[in-house]
Formats: sequence, structure tokens, C-alpha cells
Amino acid sequence: MHKDLQKQLGTIVVAPLAKEGKRIEASLGRTMEKSIKANLDALWVRIQEENAKREKAERERMQQMITLITNSISKDLPATLEKSLKKEISSLGPVIARAITPIIEKCSASAVADSIQKVVGDRVVNQLDKSVSAKLEATVARQIQMQFHTSVKQTLQDALRASLEAFLVPAFEQSCKTMFEQVDSAFQKGMSEHTVAIQQQVEAAHTPLAQTLKDTISSASSITQNLTAELLDGHRKLLALLASGNAKAHSTNVLQPNNVPVTGPPEVEAPLDPMKELGRLISERKFDEAFTMALQRSDVSIVSWLCSQVDLRALCSMVPVPLNQGVLLALLQQLAVDIATDTPRKIQWMTDVAMAINPTDLVIAMHVKPIFEQVYNALLHLRSLPTTSPSDSTSIRLFMHKVTGSLHQMLRLKKASKYMHQMKHPDCDCTKGKVCIR
Repeated sequence: MHKDLQKQLGTIVVAPLAKEGKRIEASLGRTMEKSIKANLDALWVRIQEENAKREKAERERMQQMITLITNSISKDLPATLEKSLKKEISSLGPVIARAITPIIEKCSASAVADSIQKVVGDRVVNQLDKSVSAKLEATVARQIQMQFHTSVKQTLQDALRASLEAFLVPAFEQSCKTMFEQVDSAFQKGMSEHTVAIQQQVEAAHTPLAQTLKDTISSASSITQNLTAELLDGHRKLLALLASGNAKAHSTNVLQPNNVPVTGPPEVEAPLDPMKELGRLISERKFDEAFTMALQRSDVSIVSWLCSQVDLRALCSMVPVPLNQGVLLALLQQLAVDIATDTPRKIQWMTDVAMAINPTDLVIAMHVKPIFEQVYNALLHLRSLPTTSPSDSTSIRLFMHKVTGSLHQMLRLKKASKYMHQMKHPDCDCTKGKVCIR
């Protein structure tokens, strides 16, 4: 009988212990998963911001280099063209002379022969000079004009083309090649440095997190071991008590009338679904209890679900408000934790809650400022992200103005209260830097 009782007691003690260990392990796993996910999301956002800044800097640098090259070409090209044209024109003199001389000789001979054939008698000697001169001038001018339009024009074009191909094009190609080599080397160097920095940041960010998780696991293991030792010690003491004579008599008196074997440990009821329990409280209009239960779970998804099931604006507009000031302040803080998800609805809920918070309430007066500053910083970070839409940015800016106004109002009330206290009690210790006891 003692052995059976000992086995039953062992079953009663070990089963809850194992279940509690599993529950602790599951809770610890969820906490670790949330922490790791939050750290990785923050690191990914920071990496994206740094990549965007680096790409913008590279684009600006490329634009500056292109501008410098364009300015250099626009300044040096006219001077180079002018120099080349002068050089080519100076070298065209002998070419033009060699091209024109045979034409002039031929024209002169033909003009003289024609004049001699046409002119007869005494007028030959007198008009020879005039006729030859006039025809020579007209013929030379016409031939020079025709040769200039054909030979000189083509020669100038060829010389200009050759000059551009010989001087300007190779210089431009070399400049572009050097520029792109510098850009490529700078880009490769920047990317390698950025990769090394990111790897160092990831390693530095993961090392404290891994150490913290290791310490948490060690602490949880030590707590579980201590709990197991205490339960086993109590189990041994209970067995020692049952081994005494009083335990025999008591167990005999208890077990003989029944003659029924002792059943196993009572079954533990399954935990209630939080959604069903919250729905029941809402249907019974127990809003304060419902929000308190949801906030105690520290699960933003449950809090958001509860806010979507009620008309939060109508609740916060009631007189008096069915939610106490502590619940309202905690609700504002919980909604700001995951503000990046479903931002428009959460901003609206936070606005309704902030309008119902009384900063001068004695219950929450010492907690209002730090929580409002925490919410303000979270919204400021969300607004600075490039993924935030313009409409969300406008809603965030309006809510931040309200939070800032509440903080200023709280500060003014605090100063006014301190001033009134000093006027009423000028000899109070608080005016000398001591704690007021009045």
C-alpha cells in the first residue's frame, strides 16, 4: 500500500513538473523568436538605408564627373579647332599656287591667241595690253573662284577631319577611359568596405544577443533545476511522514471504508481561448476588464484585435470614460510598439486614446512623460523611413503635434503648481532643493 501510494504521489508531482517545464520552454522559445525577429528587422532596415545613401552619393559623384568633362570639352575644343585651322590654312598656300599656275598659263595663252587673231592692223599694239589684262583678270578670277570652291573646300574638310581624328578623339577616349576606371575602382572599393562594415555590424549585433539568450537559457535552466529540487525534497518529506505510525493509521482509516483505488492526478483544464474570453467581456460591457486582460498578455495582435472589436472613439468620448487612466496609458504604449503594421488604424486609435488621457492624474502623472517620449520617438523613426506613405506621414505629424502639446501642457501645469506651492509655503524645504513633505 505504501508503495502504491508512493507511486501515485510520484505521478502527482512529476506530471505538473513536466508540464510546467514544457510551458516555460515554449514561453522562452517565443520570447527568443520575437527578440531575434525584431533585431533582424531593425538591422535589415538600417542596411537598406545605408545602401540608399551610398547609391545616392555615387550618383551625385558620377554627375559631378560628367559635368567636369563637359566643361573641359566646351573650353578646350574651340581653341584646338582654331589652332588646327590656322595650321592647315598656312599649309594650303603652296597647294593653291601649284593648282592655279597651270590654269593661269593656259588661260593667258588662249586669251593672247584669241586677241591676236581678232585684232588686225594698227590697233593690235595699242589694245593688246588692255585686252590681255581684262581677259586675264576675268579668267583668273573665275578660275580661282571655281578652284577654291572645289579644291580648297575639300582640302579644308579633309584637314579638319584629320585634325579631329588625330587630336580630339583620342584625347576624349583616353579621358573617358580614365574616368570610368576611376569610377569602377571607387565603386569596387566602396562596396568592399561597405560589405566588411555590414559583416562587422552583424557580428557585433548578434554577439550580445546570443550572449543574452545564453544567459536567459541558463537562468531558466537553473530556475527549473531549483524547482525540481524543491519538489523532490517535499516529496521525500511527504514519504517520510507517511512512513510513521500516524500516517499508517490515517491511511488505513481513510482507505478501508472506500475500498476504491486512488485515482491519478486531477486533469488540468485546458487554457481558455483569449479571444472568446475577451468577446464575453465585451458582450457584458466590461471594457476595463477586457482591455486589462489583453494588455497583461503583452501581445500586440490581441490588443489590436480588441480595438477593432469595439468603437474606441465612442468609448474614449464617454463621460466618464469606462477605461481607467492606467489602462489608457498602457494601451497607447502597446499600440506604438508595432506601429509599422496597419499604421492608419493604429494612428487613429492612438489619437482617440491620447485625447482621453489626463496627464495630471495622480495615478499616472509620473509615467506620462517617459511613455509619451517613447511614443514620440517611435513615430519620429517611422516617419523618417522611405517606405512611409505621404498620408501616413501627415497623420503621424498631426499626432506628434498633439503629443507635443500634451507634454507642454503638463510642463506648464507642473510649473504653475510648483509656483503656487512656493507662494503658499515660502519657507518650505522643497524651495531649497529638499523633498517637500507638505
